[in-house]
Amino acid sequence: MKTLLATALALGLATPALAADAEETAILAQVQRFFDGLGAQDAAAMEATLLPDAMLTAQRVQADGKSALSRRSGAAFVEMTKSQAGLSERMWDPKVMRRGPIAMVWAPYEFQLAGKTTHCGIDVFDMVKVDGTWKIAHLMWTQEPQGCEELKASRPR
Repeated sequence: MKTLLATALALGLATPALAADAEETAILAQVQRFFDGLGAQDAAAMEATLLPDAMLTAQRVQADGKSALSRRSGAAFVEMTKSQAGLSERMWDPKVMRRGPIAMVWAPYEFQLAGKTTHCGIDVFDMVKVDGTWKIAHLMWTQEPQGCEELKASRPR
């Protein structure tokens, strides 16, 4: 009886952690689908990860150290990128914060064009769960042409 009680208690305590891991996996998978769609110039794949009214915000660090802000709709971003071959983005060490149907992913990333790194930065994905599927509500990022060395040094080995 003690063994059965201990097993039931252990399973009860583990279940929320397993559910959290499954949610985190689903969130990160959706972010990866966005990156995969970008790399494949697959507009439909990218659009499938976004809310219809998603917004994207970039904070570009210029050579003089000043920042330039740009914002566009998800649809405008998809339209802009679907004809640009050779785009590739990869993130590492993502941090996921979630409560119920909202989540945020914070991750350093590297962006390449035709196999050449153009910049690195930090991506922040605001996610919402709609009808059982995680969607990107907002994506913002820093675009740091001089930031790759610092950000890559922080990668876990």
